[in-house]
Amino acid sequence: MSITFNEIPADNLVPMFMSEFDNTRAFKSGAMPWKNLIIGQPTTTAEIKLSQMLSDESGDALYGQGSQLALAIRAARKNNKTVELWVLPIADATGAAKASGKIVVSFVSGTVASTSGYIPLNIAGQSLNVNVTAGDSVTDIHTAISDAITEKANLPVTAAGAETGATLTAKNAGSYGNSLAIESCFFQGESLPTGIIVTITAMSGGGADPSYEDAGINGIIAGQWFNAIGLCSNDSANVSYMKDILDERWKATDQKTGVLFYTLNGSFASYSTAGAALNSQVELFFAMVKSPTPFSEQVAAVVGTVSPIALNDPAVPLTNWVVKGIVAPKVADRLTLEENNELLKKGVALLVADDSGSVWLKRMVTTYKRNSAGASDTSYQQLEKVFTLSYLRWDWNNYLAGKYQHSKLADDGYDYGLGQTVMTPKLGLAEILGRFRDVWLPKGLVQNYDQFKAAVTVQRDSDDNTAMQWLVPADLMDQFLIGKTKFQFS
Repeated sequence: MSITFNEIPADNLVPMFMSEFDNTRAFKSGAMPWKNLIIGQPTTTAEIKLSQMLSDESGDALYGQGSQLALAIRAARKNNKTVELWVLPIADATGAAKASGKIVVSFVSGTVASTSGYIPLNIAGQSLNVNVTAGDSVTDIHTAISDAITEKANLPVTAAGAETGATLTAKNAGSYGNSLAIESCFFQGESLPTGIIVTITAMSGGGADPSYEDAGINGIIAGQWFNAIGLCSNDSANVSYMKDILDERWKATDQKTGVLFYTLNGSFASYSTAGAALNSQVELFFAMVKSPTPFSEQVAAVVGTVSPIALNDPAVPLTNWVVKGIVAPKVADRLTLEENNELLKKGVALLVADDSGSVWLKRMVTTYKRNSAGASDTSYQQLEKVFTLSYLRWDWNNYLAGKYQHSKLADDGYDYGLGQTVMTPKLGLAEILGRFRDVWLPKGLVQNYDQFKAAVTVQRDSDDNTAMQWLVPADLMDQFLIGKTKFQFS
């Protein structure tokens, strides 16, 4: 009975002692690879190529300070600096208009400010205070507003002051600019100097978003595996295009499973309507109603928050984790329990704010609600389930490829020689049971081993004598999201 060697030649006649190493029995998959991708608009003429971001300053230098993409990079890195962050700049659409808005100051009486103080502004989720000195004219104050905005280079707008008001213009063209909030006295306790009135015209007039399909994103990211892709566009054509890409990657022939993250700045009704129309396990559409933080930065912040949690343990509930960098809505604008529940039923993931103004992940549901027959289905409802499935598939394939990359295949019932690597149905069953029991179960990714053992099937493919088939009815770990208790008097 001979031992099979991989490196030592069978026909060598030269005297020597030779030893080779075989690590297949000690194979460990390790941590699943994880990369995030943010797609957004620069203000520079950056080349359309993938780049890894290791600092906020790199984003500013490459894509323009205050650009949509540079701000998204900052938002992602504020929540996580360890998971790989890649970005893809897509330039503003040719000829697209930039949104604009206006801040106009007036006085209750007179032609100059009667008292000194400051005007508290919040623009696109960023606060700035504009000083007012008694005796200032409206032109002086409008100029001061413009100067304050210009000084704050990370704002996504530019400004010009005149007697008729301070006009704000988005740095990027497209619909993104329409979502940039302009607020005065946004936070509780803020007030205007006595005798001053501030009138705001919301940002509007932004043109079309750049086309992801025209930019050839599918070809650019081909061969790269991105686990979470954050979109700085909620244009329906762009979302649909990216969903189609991820649907293909979900299939067994590709297996680069990824999830699309996106949102908008809107009302309860707009989130509800959008969510109801969606249905996919590769889409994560979330709501943070009336937050002044631009949707693109919200997306990047959520991607940054979710990724290290899911990387460490894909089955851990993505609930009650703080998301840094998203400004909470005013208390009066926050949703009720009934409204939050309605959004979740529509497939809209939920973020909430607490009394301190912190924003938290509350429940991360995908937009998947119905199977292909149109029947209600919750199998892919939780994002954690999607991440867990992605991990299990990667781990099992990686395990087989590492341990049996040079294996032969045969039926059961034969005693093969020592050192022979021969896959059989019996061995295949032992391997999947061992992986379930010794790796996935201790990691808390699956449950009900006895049920699994009774149901799992391993057999040779009757139509292909080089293929083995595994039917793996794994019961995925559930998430403890709701506690139901009834207290009774005794």
